[in-house]
This record gives sequence, C-alpha cells and structure tokens, in this order.
Amino acid sequence: MLGTLVAFMVANPATSHALTAILETAGMAAALTLLRTPRPAGTAALLASTDYYGREAGQREHDVKHAGWDALQAHLGAEFLYEWSLPNLQQWLAPTCAAWAVADVIIWLRSRSQRGGAVG
Repeated sequence: MLGTLVAFMVANPATSHALTAILETAGMAAALTLLRTPRPAGTAALLASTDYYGREAGQREHDVKHAGWDALQAHLGAEFLYEWSLPNLQQWLAPTCAAWAVADVIIWLRSRSQRGGAVG
C-alpha cells in the first residue's frame, strides 16, 4: 500500500506537489490563526505558492546553467519563466491552485462561523 502511494507520488510530481501543498497550507493557516496573524489563510497560500515557485525556479536555473547559459542569464530566465518546461510550470501551478483553493475554503468556513451560520 505505502509502496504504491510512493510510486504514484513519484510518477505524478504535479499531483504530489498539489497534495502536499494542501497539507502545508492547512497547517500553516492553523498555526498563523493561533498566532493571530492577519489573513492567515491567504498568507499560508502565498507562502506555499512561493515555496513551490522557488523549488521550480531553482531547478530550472540549475538545468539551464548546465545547458551552457551564464549565471545571470540562467537566474533571470528562471525568475521570469523564460524557457521553463511544461513539467516545471505544472509543478508550480498545481500546488499554487491547491493552496489557494484551501485558503478559499478556510475563508468561506470562517465567514460562515462568524455569521452564526449553523447548519440545519
């Protein structure tokens, strides 16, 4: 069972990034709520998106340096999505969309609970 899950996660990196971003965003939002941070869900989603962007930009910069680009060109290309591959984009966009979806659900749930929106 665990081996199958690991194999799935390795074979589908964009999906595995999205699933882990869901957990990361929910966990960070809970921690930021306890710390009484303003807009904890949005902050958590922004942090998760930034984390995955950094991972993919770093990987892309590494790849293009090895392809012969000089350091400045590689850095700027990675920062501004130039020459990004489709898997790089998917592995950033999938967790970003998942993180913001989680943030939206958290915001919606909090607004319902603050209005006294009891179910029933």
